[in-house]
Amino acid sequence: MAKTWKTAVFAGLLAVAAALLWQGVSDGEGDEAYARSSLTSSSPGASMAEMMMALPEVPKDMQDPLLDPMALSQMHTHDGAQQENDAERRVRIEWEWDGVPKAGAQVRLTLTITGGDGLPVANYEINHEKKLHLIAISRDLSQFVHVHPDYEGQGKFRIDMTFPTGGDYRLFADFMPTGMIQLTRAEWVSVQGEEPEGEAALQASKRLKTVVRGMEIELHLGHLMAGMPSTIAYTFRDRKTGKPVRDLEPYLGAVGHVVAVDPLVERYIHVHPVNALSSGPQALFSIDFPESGTYKLWGQFKRGGEVFVVPFVLEVP
Repeated sequence: MAKTWKTAVFAGLLAVAAALLWQGVSDGEGDEAYARSSLTSSSPGASMAEMMMALPEVPKDMQDPLLDPMALSQMHTHDGAQQENDAERRVRIEWEWDGVPKAGAQVRLTLTITGGDGLPVANYEINHEKKLHLIAISRDLSQFVHVHPDYEGQGKFRIDMTFPTGGDYRLFADFMPTGMIQLTRAEWVSVQGEEPEGEAALQASKRLKTVVRGMEIELHLGHLMAGMPSTIAYTFRDRKTGKPVRDLEPYLGAVGHVVAVDPLVERYIHVHPVNALSSGPQALFSIDFPESGTYKLWGQFKRGGEVFVVPFVLEVP
């Protein structure tokens, strides 16, 4: 009897889970840390069962026939010492502003990355088409910016930043020095200028469906629970014709990206899709929320040459 889509995906996930868990044990400290980042369960059996429970149900016409179950999401959470070895924990960033950041005005930011010996970290891997991803999120979670500083050598990255509003922002820099796992370093910055009016406490989205650029976009959840792998799927339907959208374009080497944070902007998650090379109508992500609570998600996708952002808020039990 032919396997269902869900069964086929599960079978692929099992194979990769076993391979990654074996690799984490046998390939040395660096690979072990990366495997722990991607699959947090220490038990192969538990991890497999969790993955099965996490798979979301999507409408039949939203299923991706080209879904590659052998490609697990590359997940990175801002948990620092829990995943990094001693050399990685000693990597630092110096954040230098050429002037005072003001809303609506450009200000140059220089990031200088050094190792535990105080010397510049000179070599980096290309990670989703860039050597460094910089995410800026306002304290009230109303503003989200994803940019890519230029690398100028000797551990220095530079970019001209423009913040849309005043207030406090937390910056997250994602980068991968050669020979290390992907690292994240964070910093708060205060931006002068008018701040948005105070918003009510963050609450879960009542409907996980929205309309963006003529598309009905829905977020489908698997078995959602903190501390275990789950999968979430975005589906895209043309609002006018009702047909599945199959012409999404690669954004930074994948069909989409998702960033999630908690209300205090302390817990940070940045994941990439399982079906990275898809063009729709679904983008499937594996995600592991470290603690129960409320999280705001920003999904980034591209169509017609334009990048668009899809925000939702989830309550994770």
